[in-house]
Amino acid sequence: MSDVRRLGDRYQVGELIGRGGMAEVHEGRDLRLGRRVAIKILKPELASDPAFLARFRREAQSAASLNHPNIVAVYDTGEDEYREGAAAAVVPFIVMELVEGEDLSERIARGGLDAATALDIAGQAAVALEEAHRRGIVHRDLKPA
Repeated sequence: MSDVRRLGDRYQVGELIGRGGMAEVHEGRDLRLGRRVAIKILKPELASDPAFLARFRREAQSAASLNHPNIVAVYDTGEDEYREGAAAAVVPFIVMELVEGEDLSERIARGGLDAATALDIAGQAAVALEEAHRRGIVHRDLKPA
């Protein structure tokens, strides 16, 4: 039996790279296209809650509708069974572009930013938010990580 977790018979789930209140993000691999991706998976304990399911699906649809250089691309969405012991749940997932490099919170903790760099990053974030707002999407969870 393999310990490698797969979603949708297409995505190999790898190392945990981020965690939030309702989901975890893992580095992954698209086995069909042979590329590295990020996979956001709803926490299994929330998968039976219709409100969390609806919110996660709305997030996937909203993110997929955006096409902008400052916004991570969404490649795919799906649902798959997640098993832990005898318990099983069907959990939704979002497959996204994997962005390499240090996240902003790590960079700030390492020593901060000079004013010009901080303004450049803030400007890029503002342009991305402007695009989302233009399409009627309000991002309520913006943070350096």
